[in-house]
Amino acid sequence: MTDAASSEADLLTYLNRLELRFDSSASLVASDAHDDPATLEWHCRTVLPLWEPDDEETEADNARLLAPGVSLAQSSRGEDQELTILAMSGLTVDLWRVGSIYASLDSRDADYAHFMPLFEKAGDLGLHPDLEEGLVSGDQIVIIDRVRIAPAWRGLGGVGRLLIGRLLRWVASQAVLVATHPYPIDIPVSERDDTEREAREKAVVQRTWQSLGFEPFREDVWMMQPHLSAHGDAVERLEAALAQHL
Repeated sequence: MTDAASSEADLLTYLNRLELRFDSSASLVASDAHDDPATLEWHCRTVLPLWEPDDEETEADNARLLAPGVSLAQSSRGEDQELTILAMSGLTVDLWRVGSIYASLDSRDADYAHFMPLFEKAGDLGLHPDLEEGLVSGDQIVIIDRVRIAPAWRGLGGVGRLLIGRLLRWVASQAVLVATHPYPIDIPVSERDDTEREAREKAVVQRTWQSLGFEPFREDVWMMQPHLSAHGDAVERLEAALAQHL
């Protein structure tokens, strides 16, 4: 087994130690569009707690996990240390109660402007009429703004996609629609004039979301309806493929 293959196998043995963490906030009273009480900002992480180094083997184990690229960040909870493997953030909107979805998105960073096509020529629920047809009853839409996974965990047979699917079970449990804007955010802004590279890497990201049951809507916005089977089936396939490590 090569060093690279050995490293991948080593990381997969930690899969059953990963934990999901959630943080969210919504305002009680609105003072402007950004803190409309009908919008919930959320942040999710998948973390790997490190075991207390009480022997040489565990100490060496932790040293390998602290190597560059294995985590996005390192943090502490009391005396315990943990590594962030994947981070995902976004917004949940209550379509029945939100004052102005356009103003709310516009008040945030530029990433949220990508989701305006979901609401252009809004129908009864505030969504684009093409989206309203066939939706089950419900009033929440989940917007996934950003997802990042530590480099060492990429290419391990769908670990990142499995973690996204597990997080969405909680984040999107009441949603009628989940939307994202697949884009290779790791490309530095100064290098995004390389249109061939951008197109090539964007296609890779889009295939990742497609494999999770997302479909293109328009203007690079992709969507998934949780009540349909495509997403759930995709997550079940990933769970089966990685079952020996779970």
